[in-house]
Amino acid sequence: MRISRATAVVVQRVPAAGVAWFMEWQQGVTEAAQTFRGHRGTDVYPPAGGQGGDWVAVVNFEDEAALKDWLDSPVRRAWVEKLQARIGTFDLKVVPGGFGPWFAGCLHGRDAAPPPGWKMVLVVLLGLYPTVMLLTLFPGPYTQPLGLAVAMLIGNALSVCALQWGVMPLVTRLAAPWLAANSDSARGLSMAGTLVIAGLLAVLTLLFRQITG
Repeated sequence: MRISRATAVVVQRVPAAGVAWFMEWQQGVTEAAQTFRGHRGTDVYPPAGGQGGDWVAVVNFEDEAALKDWLDSPVRRAWVEKLQARIGTFDLKVVPGGFGPWFAGCLHGRDAAPPPGWKMVLVVLLGLYPTVMLLTLFPGPYTQPLGLAVAMLIGNALSVCALQWGVMPLVTRLAAPWLAANSDSARGLSMAGTLVIAGLLAVLTLLFRQITG
């Protein structure tokens, strides 16, 4: 069991030709993060087909201070510079308190167990992916002339606000029966819900692929 109270979500667009290099880089930066206090694991989610597209890395730490130590460290900065030189910029979102606050409504009763970590990650990915893509496609072209720093600030502010007050409350409410289906008797519902979410992510990926080329 691992308890994470602070999470960073990194969205990185990787061309198909750079996937092998990116996987080696991700392995290296993950091993570097593991040497820092409070690291609770890194989960990496490839795009449909595992080739070119948006890769999502979810980095978990035991508290916000430990996460900040990693994000502000010279070690991470050196790895980020390698990534930017080879692949390009990325979208970073810090989620204080981990995913817990978004899923508090799934707990019913004092002894209720929280949803499994992998289910929370999958639901966050379902909310995060279309949010980031839509904000990249529509406000993105208008904020780019302001420069990378300002454009990233505006994009992060919009996406965090959208997730906090719009997307995640809706997604977690719709997914609540699946999030709570963790007993042996509910295994069928759990499997069916997993397939539905995977299918939705695949459809979204194909849709955005048609739009972006």
